Formats: sequence, C-alpha cells, structure tokens
Amino acid sequence: MDTAVTARTPTNLALISDNISVTLDPNHLCTTTTVSASPSFDRDRMWLNGEEISLEGGRFQSCLGEIRACAQDVEDKKKGIKIKKEDWQKLHLHIASYNNFPAADGLACLGKGRHTTSQ
Repeated sequence: MDTAVTARTPTNLALISDNISVTLDPNHLCTTTTVSASPSFDRDRMWLNGEEISLEGGRFQSCLGEIRACAQDVEDKKKGIKIKKEDWQKLHLHIASYNNFPAADGLACLGKGRHTTSQ
C-alpha cells in the first residue's frame, strides 16, 4: 500500500533582495521531488541528489509535518489502497529530491510546481 507524489518546481533566483527575483525556465533549472508514504517504511528518510541527508533539524521536521498536514484521503480501488487524511500522521515518508543544478549554488525552488500522483 505505497503511494507517491512527484512535483517539478522551477528555480527562483533573487537578484538583489527578496523584492527582486526571477523564476528561471524549469526546462533548464529545476528540482524534481518525489514524496512516498508506506506502512512498510520504518522511519522518515530523505535523499538530495542521491545522497541521504539527516532529517534531525527543526526545519526538516516542520517540512515533514506540513507534508502530512496537507495530505488528503487517497483511494485506489483497483490497487486496494485507501489512506484517510488522519492516517498520514502514522506513516513514514521517503523524500527523494534531485536538482539539475549544483545544490550549493544558492538557488531556491518555488514551493508549488507541476505534480503527478502515482500509487
């Protein structure tokens, strides 16, 4: 009973300050992130460009909490999957994020992008 959502977000470059920024073409610079949930996962985990990173910091814990809070009921009768909104708090998440640019460049990804759902 695994479920996953993938989003591709464009990169945003702040030129002078937070008041002036440019969103770059997502076909050239973007981040693709997949969040998977499964009762078979024993803990939350995250990979950035294929390398596992620690989720110990408060920033990551806030992000995980927000993902769970935004989750909705999921049902796929064909696959026999049914997850209620309140059940998301009990599931562990695996997050795989890939930047098609060096992560240390200081570029940021916007919070909303095109996404697909697969179960």
